Amino acid sequence: YILGGGKGGPAALLQIPPLRPPQVSRGARGLQAEARRLETLRQRGWPVPHVVGVTDRWLALEDNGLSLGPIVRKTPVNDRIELIRRTLTFLQSLHTQGGWHGAAQLRNFTQRGSSLGLIDFEDDLEPAMPLAVRQARDLLLFLMSAARFAEDDYRIVQSMLADALDRTRPEVVAELNAVGGKLVVALRLFGPLSDWMGPDGRSIALVARAFRALLPAHVQSEQNAAVAGPLTATHGDQRPATTRRG
Repeated sequence: YILGGGKGGPAALLQIPPLRPPQVSRGARGLQAEARRLETLRQRGWPVPHVVGVTDRWLALEDNGLSLGPIVRKTPVNDRIELIRRTLTFLQSLHTQGGWHGAAQLRNFTQRGSSLGLIDFEDDLEPAMPLAVRQARDLLLFLMSAARFAEDDYRIVQSMLADALDRTRPEVVAELNAVGGKLVVALRLFGPLSDWMGPDGRSIALVARAFRALLPAHVQSEQNAAVAGPLTATHGDQRPATTRRG
């Protein structure tokens, strides 16, 4: 997502920890870490792929159903929204067990007959993020993913966000409110450009509008002040460009 971008990206500049790029272990270490997490989740009863085998070069997984991304795209609008809502409820049921996904976009959920499953557990969030931040990240990524299928109607996203806030723990609500306030500030600054930022930009704008409709005014004011500091400091650190002559 465009709010990533590493240490100097917008997520860091606006101080949005849940949206910062995650740590991803590569190579043999990454494969072994993903295999261990999948086996742990299977033992807890999560609908994740069974690990068939793992080496230093590859990870073989049992089929876990079809990705929801293409399925949602082909589903009629009314049924599509209902499927997305059911998936959000499913994600939050895992949160109530103290779990998280880490990359909870719709494409990483699967349809297994009449039930739902999960895939893609490469992101390693545990060392860097408290549980409330990991779960807030899940919900934010889910909503940004769902916004792609909302027919540019922020009220659909707003309704999903309201449901998510009603069902989650106070610590996660606090994280979401903090992020939402900063997204509202970003919307004021960059909103007119969202249509030129591609699907991600439009999705983030829809989520920001949903937060703007739901967040109390005092939360938005507090986050506006919180963001103003880092932006001012960053601009203050800039030095005039110099030209080198040969």
